[in-house]
Amino acid sequence: MDYYGLLPKFKLNRSLNDVERECQLKQTSVTELNGQSIVPDAKIISVNSHYLELVDKYFSVKGFLSLIGVVSFFGFSLLYLTVLIGTVPYLRWTISGSEKMLLSMSLLCIPSIIMTFKVLKTEWFAWTHYPVRFDRKNRLVHVFRLNGSTYSVPWNSVFFTSGLSHRKDANKDYYISGHVLADDGETVIDTFCLPATHSDRKQLERHWEFVRRYMEEGPESVIGVVDFCLPIAKKREGYRSSLLYLLSGFNGAPLFFFRSCLCWRLFLAFRAIWPW
Repeated sequence: MDYYGLLPKFKLNRSLNDVERECQLKQTSVTELNGQSIVPDAKIISVNSHYLELVDKYFSVKGFLSLIGVVSFFGFSLLYLTVLIGTVPYLRWTISGSEKMLLSMSLLCIPSIIMTFKVLKTEWFAWTHYPVRFDRKNRLVHVFRLNGSTYSVPWNSVFFTSGLSHRKDANKDYYISGHVLADDGETVIDTFCLPATHSDRKQLERHWEFVRRYMEEGPESVIGVVDFCLPIAKKREGYRSSLLYLLSGFNGAPLFFFRSCLCWRLFLAFRAIWPW
């Protein structure tokens, strides 16, 4: 799982690096898949002759930050409350045991409470998802930003790449970035991502070719591999569909049933709606 771009945010106003250039995915170049098929990766919201709409790369792991954040936030809050109850009535404002305990726990708990609350805010009171719409009719890509604003950019002007702008940790995946470049063709001024992630960079090309073929060849070239669309185009995702999505992605592991109970995107998030 990879939250980079959500936490921390993508680095902007920088130049493309050598790896990003080396791993560029060009809109007009057919990707050789060596006999493998293209894949939608179960991330499609809508597909028709006008546009292809996908979820963001954080969608399939939504809820993990809430799970970690809620346990940490309430854990540190309860700990600090216990310390306050146990020390404040006995304070003499001298350097005694109660004062030392209160000071040390304040230095530990207050920053931890603030930090875990910021983690919670990445999913609580945010948006259910951050869609990307590939508009074949108008040759545009429409992007829903993390702050709820949107922008559109010409399809052919986006610099797509599976190269990363940061060091990849061993437990993280590769993903496909779409960089919006300044007029100099060098400076990254905005970034969005395709939803697929994988530990093998080459496997991402199967998802890229799915998107590329849709935009360059039309829906008839990809519709044969689309067997499922997420039911969130015109309504908020239901708990049942969310649970089925989680179980299908993680082979029914019971941990993810527990995690789904904390999937606050269903209740404490705003539904992503395009402004037009």
